[in-house]
Amino acid sequence: MPNSGPISDFVLGVLSKLPLFRDLKAGKITRDQYVDGLESQAADIEAQLGSARHLRLLASRYPADFDQHAAEVFALLRAQGFVSEDPSVAEFEIFHKKVLDSYDHDTHRTFIHPDEARLVYFLSMARKPKLMITVGSYYGYWAVWGMPGVAAAGGKAVLIDPNEAVCALAEKNLRALGFGPRVSIRAKKAEEVFPEIPASIDLALLDAAGGKENGPDYQGKGIYGFMVKDIYDRMTPGALLLTHNDYMPGVGSNRLSQPIVERSAKQLERFHEFCRAHFRKSHVAATPDGFGVYLK
Repeated sequence: MPNSGPISDFVLGVLSKLPLFRDLKAGKITRDQYVDGLESQAADIEAQLGSARHLRLLASRYPADFDQHAAEVFALLRAQGFVSEDPSVAEFEIFHKKVLDSYDHDTHRTFIHPDEARLVYFLSMARKPKLMITVGSYYGYWAVWGMPGVAAAGGKAVLIDPNEAVCALAEKNLRALGFGPRVSIRAKKAEEVFPEIPASIDLALLDAAGGKENGPDYQGKGIYGFMVKDIYDRMTPGALLLTHNDYMPGVGSNRLSQPIVERSAKQLERFHEFCRAHFRKSHVAATPDGFGVYLK
């Protein structure tokens, strides 16, 4: 496993050598046949992935074409009224290359996958938020894809993460990409920062993770259920909440990934209960690590 950068680069590097994945991309086999192949070749694939079983299970959710998958999800969201604009693909490609060429990951890995990054970009450009917040911003790779929409609106972004070192790296990267004046980075726990956030959030990105200190319901992505009300109360009508590692039972799962999906969906029950009661629309896309979109 690589020491830094997008984990998708590594996984795709391994999968691209496999006839199995090439056949999936070419449309020669079905998704079920691809999953069967991942299972039958498990030992060999996991050896190439550094004996990382979870990466093979993650690969079972990889689309044949990340760009096409993101485009299909965005088209569905647009058709369902989450957004009305259709941003420029050409402008995305320019920004995408700029980020890939210049982003400093230092010693950090990210599980933000290519379709997830593209969706954040397109949704931010369609929404053009005057205020974007990112809760669990890590070293900024989740937030950076939303910054063009913030810049287009002449807006501001607040990135929140309690780790000072990753906050410093996020600031370095966003400043190098020209977003420095538009970003405030807070190395604090989100609950300490929320009281300072005005009720004018147009776009919220959520990728926090909870520890054991507040009990099992708070652990991992269970923390979403404790944070969502504070975020919701500060969102404007028509604002979007985007969530990473968001899973619904049965959505995009297969024989290999089902245990992960079901376990994670159980952890998110409190969060989804709140969203059903308060948001006008919701959609959870079957990206590799699950991508939720909620419209206030």
